[in-house]
Amino acid sequence: MWKDLEIVLAIVEHGTLSRAAEALECSTSFVSRHLKQLENRLGTALFQRTTRQVKLTPAGEQYAKKLKAIAQELENANAVLQGSQQAIKGNIRITGAGEFVAAQVSPVLAQFAKRYPEVSIELDFNNRNVDLIEEGFDLAIRFGRLQDSGLIARKLYDRSMSLVTTQAYLEQAPTLSSPEDLIHHECLIAINPKWRFLVDGNVQEIKVSGRWRSNHPQAILQACCEGIGIAYLAKDIAQPYVSSGKLQYVLEKHEINDNASWLVYPRKDVVPYRVKCLIDFLLAHFKH
Repeated sequence: MWKDLEIVLAIVEHGTLSRAAEALECSTSFVSRHLKQLENRLGTALFQRTTRQVKLTPAGEQYAKKLKAIAQELENANAVLQGSQQAIKGNIRITGAGEFVAAQVSPVLAQFAKRYPEVSIELDFNNRNVDLIEEGFDLAIRFGRLQDSGLIARKLYDRSMSLVTTQAYLEQAPTLSSPEDLIHHECLIAINPKWRFLVDGNVQEIKVSGRWRSNHPQAILQACCEGIGIAYLAKDIAQPYVSSGKLQYVLEKHEINDNASWLVYPRKDVVPYRVKCLIDFLLAHFKH
């Protein structure tokens, strides 16, 4: 039974019977024979075979999914029983974007990798809302108010939004006493031109415009420091520039605090033990 599990998962991972045989350190005929015997017992084909590759059938996809869960559960059980740092090993793929991930999250990932030397970390910076399952990612770090989905989301860090600009810009710009006045201003737009504020206890959304757009916060900050306009940024990103005197907050009483950075991961029957450990590590760090 365990040999069947190894063979099927090796074929799925490596794409051909010959490469699966190399990985298992056995002959291609051995792999082929065991696969044929398994398919005969199950009464269905698990793979479609061509001269260049093998591809899972619909029945094979369901079967492989179950086998992956069994293999992961076995790995987790071994890791828990061993109870050692060496049990935490393997590759973890993470996707995220922005200054928070680069400046705040990546150092924590480095600490985790240092503590567990048999773990490999792959951190992909991507502004796309990637399909974690389709593209093979274990975790995503996402910012904002999450939409309902089939993913599990754990809050990593609360991040309020703030408006910042330079004194020089304010001196030559129209009056700015309420969020509604922003429609008359040069606004530095990141991803969403609809900015949200608290007005008389209610959330109000203002659609802004401007001649500077970028999906990277550093580009927004640099334009803001040059006095081009007003930026709408997470406060933890803006604060160093305010502290240094380069920028100043505006309309602070209208700030809204319903944004956060989140750890997001697929709903699986079994989350890999190494990924569970990383999730706990990140949550513990940002809790403080």
